[in-house]
Amino acid sequence: MLLAPREQSPTPTPDPRLPTPAGQLPTPQISSCHFPRFARILFRVVQDAPKNQVIPLRRPFAAFLFAFAVYPAAAGAQDFVSTRCHESEVILDATHNAAKLDGCGDSSAPNLLWHLDRIDQQDGALDGLYRRHDLGAGTVVYVMDTGVMATHAEFANDAGDGSRVIAGFDVTRGVTIGSSHCTSANKSLAPCYSNTNELIEASHGTSVASLVAGKNVGVAPEALIVSIRVMNESALATTRTYLEGLNRIVSHAWDPSTPQFRTAVVNISGWVLEKLASNHDANPVTFAAVEQKIRDMINGVDATGHPDPNGKRFLFVVAGNNVDNGCGRAGVVDRFPAILGKEIDGLITVGGMTEENSWWPGACHGGLEILAPSQGIFSASITAVDHYRGTKPNLRSGTSFAAPIISGIAARLLSENPNLTPQELEAMITSTQSRIINPDASRADGKVAFVRDAPAVITAQHSVGTAIARLAR
Repeated sequence: MLLAPREQSPTPTPDPRLPTPAGQLPTPQISSCHFPRFARILFRVVQDAPKNQVIPLRRPFAAFLFAFAVYPAAAGAQDFVSTRCHESEVILDATHNAAKLDGCGDSSAPNLLWHLDRIDQQDGALDGLYRRHDLGAGTVVYVMDTGVMATHAEFANDAGDGSRVIAGFDVTRGVTIGSSHCTSANKSLAPCYSNTNELIEASHGTSVASLVAGKNVGVAPEALIVSIRVMNESALATTRTYLEGLNRIVSHAWDPSTPQFRTAVVNISGWVLEKLASNHDANPVTFAAVEQKIRDMINGVDATGHPDPNGKRFLFVVAGNNVDNGCGRAGVVDRFPAILGKEIDGLITVGGMTEENSWWPGACHGGLEILAPSQGIFSASITAVDHYRGTKPNLRSGTSFAAPIISGIAARLLSENPNLTPQELEAMITSTQSRIINPDASRADGKVAFVRDAPAVITAQHSVGTAIARLAR
């Protein structure tokens, strides 16, 4: 493997909104225009009150200002990271390359991680920043894909001595067509490839998982990943591998060594057939059997996989697929399991949108419930532990990358409230007020995933109210 010479980057221009090298934020400039409406009203009351009433009013006003001032710091409200980053090319061969992430925070750098920037901007106006909070700690996301490179730097734990990819299961042994001759002790945790043509799909699961929980590119960088390898190096799978994968998820969820959870997330960035040509299966698993298993897992299952409302529950997030062989000629969602989104509460079918806040034309339409960034998405690859998808060929776009963004948002919500049901999670995610500029009923009504800060706001209001009540006595 040859490394291309690195280009000399221009002198970085630090973003003044980011923490200084000493780790301290610039001193905020506060004026009355920053206060909530209640504060402005209280300020006016204090100003207009008779002098003999000012002293009693000053105490609650001071309490409000104190709570309003200190809450953001306590809640990590200023925990911003820049999405403006530089990358450098790594040449693999004459037609393939990879990339390295060369640092973020230069205000003149391209908005390489715009997918993170977009999900905390309700109006679609990107500002080059992403607020990291409620990072998915304590949540588990199962990635049904081509395997996840557990040793990639994106999945390093906080201590730097292990991986947040905590387990992996390979159920593709029955899919021989399109399978690579490369060898690996466990392709679910160490995917491999024999040539660069196989690399595209062999790295798919790692790319997807990094967008869920990567420490640099992921939405929920403290979430735990379990790799369920249901597709081979040609991204081929059958309903049998899907059913076996779902059974492995249930058994892992109930394993005593697994971190305990009430609800987990299952990400599926692909589609499946009952059987493949030249891949003999005398008794293929039906779509109906897989659908029933999904329904059971959404509503709760016991350790044997049987329905149990008090058992483990799973939210399913499924890519709506792309027009290049992922849907019919009409471009309408017609593949399993994406077609289930409109039918099942607790399964979300995801479409794509662009950095310009418009519909991504490469996505299938119809049957979608939410949109997420899907064009030009920077994600991890498997050619080295610090490599990312390159631009030769440019395969950085697809609803495969939109779905894990939704899975990451779900993980963040579960981190805040672990008892949320899959149905509640879907309702919260799809009730977004954010829209693309060209909404349409066949494009999820233009709804774009948006990370709410509502729980923090509620907590802040509660803190303010309590402080006022105590200090006003």
